[in-house]
Amino acid sequence: MSTAKKPAYDAFQFPQFDVSNFDIAKLSEGYRDFAEKAMSQSTEVYEKYKTAAEEATASAQKSFDAMREGVAVMSAKAIENTKTNTEAGVAFVEKLAAAKTFAEVLELQGEFFRSAFETLASQAKETQDLAVKVGEKTVAPAKAATQKAVAEVTKAVEKAA
Repeated sequence: MSTAKKPAYDAFQFPQFDVSNFDIAKLSEGYRDFAEKAMSQSTEVYEKYKTAAEEATASAQKSFDAMREGVAVMSAKAIENTKTNTEAGVAFVEKLAAAKTFAEVLELQGEFFRSAFETLASQAKETQDLAVKVGEKTVAPAKAATQKAVAEVTKAVEKAA
């Protein structure tokens, strides 16, 4: 009787099952039917998950593309608004420099503030409308995918009932 100790890692080693040498013909008929049915179901489930993953990836890609395009449009609009507001500010300073009286300065200042407020309000409304459109376009692919998934689940539940 040997008292030699086995290394610790040997205690956690499990026999390996080589699938490549597995012969399904050696199984009894019941086990063979079970294995074939399980394999068929596994393949079917795998295909469904693969399809769902591909659809989810495509939906996410569409959402990201829409978001990227929307952010580009919003950035261009912000640059355009900045240019417009800067030009209005420069024109106001030029008019102030040409003013002859303090009353004229006050009048120009009042006109500028009124005009600037109206412009900023208009720009804010445009930006808000644009942000809503970008948001809707970004969410649309995910919304469509969710509606499709809910319809498929509902159909499966109705079929199972």
